[in-house]
Amino acid sequence: MDQKEFAGLIDSTKHIVLSAIKKNLYEEFYDTIDDVVQETYIRAYKSLAANKFRGESSHSTWLYTIARNESLRMNQKRMRQANLAMKLKEKATQDSILNPREEYSDSGMDIELQDLISNLPWKYKSVLALVSEGYKEQQIAEKLGIPEGTVKSRSFRGKQMLKKLFFQET
Repeated sequence: MDQKEFAGLIDSTKHIVLSAIKKNLYEEFYDTIDDVVQETYIRAYKSLAANKFRGESSHSTWLYTIARNESLRMNQKRMRQANLAMKLKEKATQDSILNPREEYSDSGMDIELQDLISNLPWKYKSVLALVSEGYKEQQIAEKLGIPEGTVKSRSFRGKQMLKKLFFQET
């Protein structure tokens, strides 16, 4: 299938794909409709290019199924993110996220916090990673070769970024 044929397929099935998404995607996740549509057509294109479409149904039925499955995947993904946010909010109220030097009893939470820290810009990530390992501000300053005041401000700003990220979802 060439690009023109695929563009025609998109034009003729976009209403069906959107219908499947609206029926299966949770309303609170409607902000991801574009992502689900895109993933639906990417999967379809890859399958068509690899001659995996068996022709047992019409293209519209097949795409409806793909869109439904992608909607369900997105629901699961966003629910996992929401659950993680709730866990982090609970930890924040217990001062855990505000004081990363405390040990986490839940090793899974420690891994999740490290994943979140790794998404921050390097200058904050480098400081918070060392703070979470239990280093003191003076030790971090020496290790990174930056002033202790810079360590304090980057630590504070990095923590604020983490809090902002998860408190805006409610």
